[in-house]
Amino acid sequence: MEATIYAVRTDTVREIGPAAAEKVEKAMPARAARARRFLFEKDRLLCLGAGLLMMEALGIRGEGELRYGPYGKPYAPGYPAFSLSHSGAWCVLATGDGFAEIGVDIEEVDARHIGVAPTVFTPAELAWMQADPVERFFRLWTWKESVMKAAGLGMALEPASFDVLPFLSGRAARIAGREWHAAGEPWDNCICSVCADKPIGKLRWAECRSFSFRNE
Repeated sequence: MEATIYAVRTDTVREIGPAAAEKVEKAMPARAARARRFLFEKDRLLCLGAGLLMMEALGIRGEGELRYGPYGKPYAPGYPAFSLSHSGAWCVLATGDGFAEIGVDIEEVDARHIGVAPTVFTPAELAWMQADPVERFFRLWTWKESVMKAAGLGMALEPASFDVLPFLSGRAARIAGREWHAAGEPWDNCICSVCADKPIGKLRWAECRSFSFRNE
């Protein structure tokens, strides 16, 4: 089964300019209002980028089609399962036909963040991380975050309470009472991982440099 990651850079959203804001304002006024409240331009662009990806990748026509799980996980009845994430200059949306649940996490690699490892990883994960602390920290963390999103539990699922090392050998991991599968790889200066309720083949990337907004 194939998962597709749709990705947009903040530079692309900036280049689209007022047209991007207008599209989101028309279809998702609450998201547009949220974007305006951000102090920094990068955060505004990432928020708008997520709206653009939902419209372009899924064909969502407006925020009235969106629903949210008890822990804030977004979904849209009648559309494929999807998940959103952003870090650095990238906003991504993962989706794929046949998945009932899916989660994605992208993280810009920054060594300043690895000090939290003892609070979020199991002893076995910490031991594995030591061979290459920075790269392996982000591999582990993006796996963890994508599981937490796929399960719809967010931080209610304590990251140190489960082990993602089975993903190293392509095996499923039983977490929160279910079996999960994962895939991950570098993207630009980030590491991105996807978790789903079925085995994931090779990830397919689709960078969005322009938007046609299907189903308009």
